[in-house]
Amino acid sequence: MEIGNWRATEDLNEIYRNIRRLGLESNLAELEAFGFTVIEKVLKNDMVHALRASVLRAAEEYMGQPLDLEKEEHHQEIKVIPYLLYRDPIFEDALLCEKPLALITYLLGNHCLLSSLTSFVKGPGGDGLMLHSDSGAVPAPLPPYGHVANVNFTLTDYTEEGGALAMVPGSHRHHRQPTAFEREVSGVNRNPDIVPIEVPAGSAIIFHGNTWHGSFPRRSPGLRVSLAAYFCRHYMHGQENYRDHIPKDVLDRHGEDSRLATLLGRRTHYGWTWSGPDSSAQRRNRKIGETWQS
Repeated sequence: MEIGNWRATEDLNEIYRNIRRLGLESNLAELEAFGFTVIEKVLKNDMVHALRASVLRAAEEYMGQPLDLEKEEHHQEIKVIPYLLYRDPIFEDALLCEKPLALITYLLGNHCLLSSLTSFVKGPGGDGLMLHSDSGAVPAPLPPYGHVANVNFTLTDYTEEGGALAMVPGSHRHHRQPTAFEREVSGVNRNPDIVPIEVPAGSAIIFHGNTWHGSFPRRSPGLRVSLAAYFCRHYMHGQENYRDHIPKDVLDRHGEDSRLATLLGRRTHYGWTWSGPDSSAQRRNRKIGETWQS
């Protein structure tokens, strides 16, 4: 059907048209039904290699040790490498990747914020990451709409043996966190409903903030490398502080009226002082939000 300029769904009309333009309606259906979806080959090979190299440089600096992508044995479990966005312009390109961002916009709205951009660098060994939802700061029962959402870019191939993400399909509809008896991803108490997300490098795994997920332990040498873009609604406080530390060259590349500026909280009208809220900024932001979809 043709999507009209319906007043009852004023913001959603253009968001949905953009999803249709990008050929993502099946992904949107999967996201609604199962709480997650996968877009394969969303990153070209040269971008995967460049992102992975930049992540590993940051990881070696952060961890203070060399890492071997193919044969690593000393680094075990998962290490979170934080605050990557401003380290390399290529992270800006990943963040603004059109297809995953369109689905995030559907979940969280035009004015959603980037909460954090991190990498999970996983070595062999350990127990994996217990099942949880990323809506941990939201009191139960969780609302059906997302307060947060995630894009996990795979920078190495994901297999269960290699420590892939684990998902529980449909768990976003439970509206709660998993109990202590539902959290295990391996061993005799493994949750029987989990599925491994086995996808090639260059894929994007997009999931609702309520969806139960974790990761399998890595059983083979080498590293599993990802890039996790975590988003929140505009009225929430992000994990990483971007708004107060945006480098001038970033704004010069993208502009004050860009989607990136909004993702970084540049134009939020929250945080006022004695002057009070800026209603003109609210109206201006709505107009800019309309142009992103054109």
